[in-house]
Amino acid sequence: MPLKVGVVGAGTMGMNHLRVLSDFSEDQARLVGVAEAAEPALHKAMSRFHVAGYTDYRRMVEETHPDLVSVVVPTNLHFEVASYLLDQGINVLIEKPMTSTPEEAASLIRLARLRNVKIAIGHIERFNPAILELKRHLLLGEPGKLFQLHARRLGPFPPRIRDVGVILDLATHDVDIMRYLTNSEVKQTYAETQRRIHSTCEDLLLGILRFHDDVIGVLDVNWLTPTKVRELTVTGEKGMFLVNYLTQDITFYENDYTSTSWDALRSLSGVSEGTMTRFKVQKAEPLRLEYEDVLQAIRTDTRPTVTGEDGLETLKVAYRLLASATSTGAMVEQREVQYANKHN
Repeated sequence: MPLKVGVVGAGTMGMNHLRVLSDFSEDQARLVGVAEAAEPALHKAMSRFHVAGYTDYRRMVEETHPDLVSVVVPTNLHFEVASYLLDQGINVLIEKPMTSTPEEAASLIRLARLRNVKIAIGHIERFNPAILELKRHLLLGEPGKLFQLHARRLGPFPPRIRDVGVILDLATHDVDIMRYLTNSEVKQTYAETQRRIHSTCEDLLLGILRFHDDVIGVLDVNWLTPTKVRELTVTGEKGMFLVNYLTQDITFYENDYTSTSWDALRSLSGVSEGTMTRFKVQKAEPLRLEYEDVLQAIRTDTRPTVTGEDGLETLKVAYRLLASATSTGAMVEQREVQYANKHN
């Protein structure tokens, strides 16, 4: 029997969710409704995807009885919408960042446990085939001991973003991926930010994360670059992986260790470029893979790949980056930041 799925939010990302859901076969998932307060956007979604539309997501729930609802509204509305859905006993997929504050995220986790339903968080890069391939190589130990992960997530300013800056909107992608690849949590954070175009929030971040296993994560994120860049390098003792998120390509540059017995050149001993290997990646749409994962978790009563707990931990790191940026460059330790207790 197909699972019934609804979507709250018909903006740019909401339309992507609707497109992917409409491509599922009837025996996998059935799109039963979309809720959107802005009527022009709602009518556009209804017309394009031939789906029932509602200006109130509560009415959509009452009339369609969905098994899963995707929350694709501005971040400041995530808690309001998701808490209602969870309280109704409905599984949710929440776009990242999970909520506006870690306290809101923790409250949703408690509610999901109370109602025995699932929370999945839309950290979509976890489902990028290039990242899945990279994780496989890391598990095989191919780069040896990891030293550094360096993320570059750059691009032009998106007019759709008003309520958050690059830390919550973009850097959370890379924080989550670094947690996933290192299988470690962040011990210390340091951040420098700037606000050049955004009216209220930071639009440039240079951040450093030190993980408990002593791997260093570097975040280079902005909305000020005219071309879109989505890259990750992972450097270890045996070489460096380069991932292009956009093309889903992954390349490994092997270290060629060099040495000399000539005292005058001994100080130059180190690594040089060895063999370059480009791995074959079976390309696929990450959002489709994300939905397959969530639907499977509901059917089999297992945990989705990206849980509410993952969303909370990533949000905590994001707030520590914000705290560092507003503390004149202070290094922020784990557990140092106090969050606003908005919901109990």
